[in-house]
Amino acid sequence: MTASELVFDLKRKIKQELEVGVHRQNLWYKGIELDNEKKIGFYALCGDETETVTLVVDPLPSDLKLHVLVKFLGHGSNGYVRVRETDMVSDLHGKVSRYWGIPLNTFTLRRLNVEMVHDHPLHAYYINEASEIQLSVDIQPR
Repeated sequence: MTASELVFDLKRKIKQELEVGVHRQNLWYKGIELDNEKKIGFYALCGDETETVTLVVDPLPSDLKLHVLVKFLGHGSNGYVRVRETDMVSDLHGKVSRYWGIPLNTFTLRRLNVEMVHDHPLHAYYINEASEIQLSVDIQPR
């Protein structure tokens, strides 16, 4: 991103990468919330690795159920699972285990190529309607 681009442009780029709607994103830098209409340069961001812009995502209503697509890698079998954004990864893990009949300790779930940790909420992985989650079976040698 360049200093002449708008904060809104940065949010659109985040939407492409994380699939989080622009309207749900809040960006913070040094305790100040970035304004969509201001240029990135206004905040004296120069883009080096020492700068941290924090993304805070507005949560969805807690009673809203989402359909996430679980792709069974190497198996060709995909399926939708209903979850809440506030559910834990372990809840999703249990649903996947029941759906495909796979023992709990034999598979891994990934979102955006990041392994999902059981004691984290799904919103930590930016789960949205129709988000894709990869399922891979961990084959252990005998």
